Amino acid sequence: MNWTTVWELVKINILYSNPQALTVLKKKQAKKPKANFSAYKSMLKNQIMMSIIFLFIYVFTFVGINFSRYPGYFSFYIALFFVMSTITVFTALYTIFYESNDVKLYVHLPIRASELYLAKLFSSIGMGSLFLMPLLSLYFIAYWQMKGIIIAIPMAMIMFLLTFFSSNVIAIYLNAWVGKIIVRSPRRKLISTLLLFVSTIGAVGLIFFLNVTNNSKMMQGADLVERALVPYFRGFYDVMVQPFGANAFIHFWLPLAILFLMAYGIVTGIMPKYYKEALYTGESRKKGKVNKKGKTKETSQAKSLKRLMLKHHLSTLQDSNLLIQTYLMPLIFVVSFMVPMMNMKNSLTDFLGYDYFGVSFLVGGIIAAMATNSSTFIGVGLSLERDNFTYIKSLPIPLKAFVREKFYFLLLLQISVPLILYIVIGALLGFHYLMILTMALGFILVSFIQGQYMYMRDIKYLTLDWQNLTQLFTRGGSRWLTVSLIFGSLIVGSGLIILVIFLSLATKEALLINSLLFFGLIILLTVSQFILTKRFWDRIESLLAS
Repeated sequence: MNWTTVWELVKINILYSNPQALTVLKKKQAKKPKANFSAYKSMLKNQIMMSIIFLFIYVFTFVGINFSRYPGYFSFYIALFFVMSTITVFTALYTIFYESNDVKLYVHLPIRASELYLAKLFSSIGMGSLFLMPLLSLYFIAYWQMKGIIIAIPMAMIMFLLTFFSSNVIAIYLNAWVGKIIVRSPRRKLISTLLLFVSTIGAVGLIFFLNVTNNSKMMQGADLVERALVPYFRGFYDVMVQPFGANAFIHFWLPLAILFLMAYGIVTGIMPKYYKEALYTGESRKKGKVNKKGKTKETSQAKSLKRLMLKHHLSTLQDSNLLIQTYLMPLIFVVSFMVPMMNMKNSLTDFLGYDYFGVSFLVGGIIAAMATNSSTFIGVGLSLERDNFTYIKSLPIPLKAFVREKFYFLLLLQISVPLILYIVIGALLGFHYLMILTMALGFILVSFIQGQYMYMRDIKYLTLDWQNLTQLFTRGGSRWLTVSLIFGSLIVGSGLIILVIFLSLATKEALLINSLLFFGLIILLTVSQFILTKRFWDRIESLLAS
């Protein structure tokens, strides 16, 4: 084993572990060039800083619980961070092992399969350790409460290393088995995009969930309701209380022995065969592509043009960053407001009856105004066509019809997921069905109106030769526009909501005030649509030609 070679390979492969972070680093270097810039060093510094932040960020959440009395919470928190860490490690490993496409570059060099495999594993450590770092502080706090500080320090380190070992072993097996299946799939790009998207959603969801849990705990005070012990993860509690008891054997020692056997399988089975497996997978994927191409040629006659176009539109959206911008941001807005609302659920639903339907319509519009921006499907949809757009213009199909169809398809995709989520949340909070329906209507109408404006901006700043998607997100002052829309919608919308509620209470005519608000907003949206029709859809051919 040549460790110098391993380290040089780590420097290269660490850049694959987080493509989004690498893109940010490249942009910073392009704006402010540095002579001694090193991408891998910058990546390492970022990962170390994030690990330190994650080590301390949840300390106040853990300190508020006596884990010696509530072992269920202890096992639950371990399970939560363990699962999130394993998903993150798997995503990083998949990107490094299968998205880098660099194996064929090394196969003819004097590099062993084990050296390359280890380098790729080490490159994923930084990303994988982020969600495990809170467990180090959790172990220390919990074991201090159970056995005192002298035992807590070494045991916290040992348990953290064992947890890190367990998470990585499971992620490596997932990468070896699931990763190969994904790479051989004809929908490889879509699946890998969804993987990155789901891992990001999970990370944000974890943060919000912990905030909700912590908020509920503070509201409950001393009357904390114990959770059920989570199998396997309860072993980290049992081994401290009764190290040689039956529960410790079943949930700690036995799983640990199995994990060591799995690690032995990695060293003896998976690692030595890496070159063969990677090259075989690549070849089989190429054959699959050829076969699929032949089949498409035979069956394309039977497919309708509309179905082919819809499939084409979907193929342009397979980017995890774009999915995050489109779906995650609306989720963040809603969950941010939902956390405090959950604690005053009953009083809120009693106060905001169905006669406040104008307020709910306005709330839906505010959310849509913040979420429908130039970094979503609609904001970059036409530019995603790249060279295909020039080809489509040469086809014997009406270009206006193609552009219009693409807009409606992108709009439907963009609003469907958040809309379903908002309806479910409204039902869970116990709002009247009229409130939920008007909120959904406000979200749909404002998304439709503002979406047309963003689509028009995309045509105005149409860019078909982009290299990175972030180039499309920053055209024509798009960042400033997004910030202005978010804060402007919040300030104006909140002020209008407060005014309507005040007038409703002062006049005791909530139904009348909200009806005036509702119809006033409908008139405003109708006028906006009329203007957009005249300035955009009626001039679409000239806009596309310019």
